[in-house]
Amino acid sequence: MELLQTVKKNKMVKLMDGFPDHVVAYRAQGKINHAEYEQIIVSRINEVADRYGILNFIVLLETGMEDYSLHAFMDYLKISFKHFKKWSRMAIVSDQRWLRIAYRVLSPLVHGEIRCYVLADFEQAKAWVSGPPDRT
Repeated sequence: MELLQTVKKNKMVKLMDGFPDHVVAYRAQGKINHAEYEQIIVSRINEVADRYGILNFIVLLETGMEDYSLHAFMDYLKISFKHFKKWSRMAIVSDQRWLRIAYRVLSPLVHGEIRCYVLADFEQAKAWVSGPPDRT
């Protein structure tokens, strides 16, 4: 994963190691800007979607959605719709209760399955999202 090696230590968005190739896994901390999100996350999502035609996804949110710049949030929405039918398993890991509730409400509206976890359950989320992509 050559992209991972290009991420500098001071970045607020980092790809995570230890996941199968069909999983997009990232950690978000602090303020998230458009350039980081586009360079790191969007490019990895496109790479996995192009290679496998299906996406498993996990985000470890150690920040709030309010810390995403408007442009980064728009990138998030744009990439979500671009690959709408390719989403399979999506794990949202956050201690922000309102965010977990929002994703649970949205879950029936999206292709694939969304599961939400608290930070303490990261290993459980990792195990689930690392499973084979479900072709629904």
